[in-house]
Amino acid sequence: MNIYGASKGAMLHGLQVAIEAQGLETLIAATPDEGEEDLESFAGMSALLFDVQLRPVTFFKGYSDLMSKMFSMTGEPMNVVKGLILLTDHSEVIQLQSGLKASAEFQGGLAIDISGGMEISLWYRESKTSVNNRYIVFVLK
Repeated sequence: MNIYGASKGAMLHGLQVAIEAQGLETLIAATPDEGEEDLESFAGMSALLFDVQLRPVTFFKGYSDLMSKMFSMTGEPMNVVKGLILLTDHSEVIQLQSGLKASAEFQGGLAIDISGGMEISLWYRESKTSVNNRYIVFVLK
């Protein structure tokens, strides 16, 4: 998933979220592709925020880790990114024609919350992944 910002013809790549998985064929009784027979089971999520690689989150690595997490699963998604980013901080004093001074202060920011989850059913041999994105852009005067 990619999120871009556009303003007056300029594009900014703000966010990229990727879910990665490998070696899950044995869980769903599928045949692995050629050369991928010995891959360890793995699932995780990574994110790029303004072209900066954030710490990847690993859901599980290996079959035993998957089983332990399945039995202790709460159903809540795991947080990948949660934070507040100050984008602009501007202060200006304007001399008015009457001699008075006017002060203007602006702060703009971005609040972001990205979480992801993965559900695996061994009985039905299916898996579901989800990525939840919540963000807000704000300006304070």
